[in-house]
Amino acid sequence: MVTLAKPRLMQLGGHGLTDHNRGPLQIDTERIENKQRMADGTMRKYVVADKRTFTIQWDGVPGAANQTVDKLWGADDLETFYYATYGPITLNLTYATGRDESITVMIESFSKTLNKRGLYDLYTVNLTLEEV
Repeated sequence: MVTLAKPRLMQLGGHGLTDHNRGPLQIDTERIENKQRMADGTMRKYVVADKRTFTIQWDGVPGAANQTVDKLWGADDLETFYYATYGPITLNLTYATGRDESITVMIESFSKTLNKRGLYDLYTVNLTLEEV
């Protein structure tokens, strides 16, 4: 087993996601708000919440966990989890500073594309999670 200098970035539902050919974690924020123009022409805004969307891509990730460099979930494991999960799940993020954050999310989208065949298959995987 390979020991990495930093702890893994993400866990989804308590399962570690591989860092094998992982791209950057993109975090977008959507502000849920209600805006209304008043009779005197001024604008009032009521902010309900700020919700985040997490998007991540792996390019050239093996299917099985035992084929990844860190022995964490690969493309096949993510696909199985996607089809078995319909409700909210916990996303755990570990930042470089050592700060941990647990966020309740739902899977918004998942795609898996077979890129290369050889000793084992390599995939491009896209995963989008939306904060509940």
